[in-house]
Amino acid sequence: ITEALTVAHSTSADNRSHAQTLTKTFANIDNIDVRILNLPNTNQVKVIDLVADASEASAPGAYRKSAVEYIRITNLDDSNAVGVVLEKTGADTAGVSVDPDASFILTSTDLEAHTDGAAVNARSNSIDEIHLRADSANVQVEVLIATTA
Repeated sequence: ITEALTVAHSTSADNRSHAQTLTKTFANIDNIDVRILNLPNTNQVKVIDLVADASEASAPGAYRKSAVEYIRITNLDDSNAVGVVLEKTGADTAGVSVDPDASFILTSTDLEAHTDGAAVNARSNSIDEIHLRADSANVQVEVLIATTA
């Protein structure tokens, strides 16, 4: 990940730059699946199934949880956000909004969420499905998944 930020001061021309590069190496990646999807306006679409059994992972869009090392969802649209919904079937659900020209990255399939304001002490559940939802217009999204098997 490379980030470059400029802090602009409204009262002076003294802008300050901040740049940083972070490198994380994922060992033993055997497969990379990259898809560019056209999401229809305001329809939620299931794009990833995360399963426990290797035989279930043979279906398109299905991946064995223990093999997933990295998921990147990139909003390719330049003006509309995309909602990412992480779901544990029948249990926890969490959602985030991905701004235009931005990415959401997962390096784990763990999930824990509470609606009652309780502290999250452990990630005792795992994601079963990932859905995407175009917020206000048709958008293109790139989904990249790297697995060890």
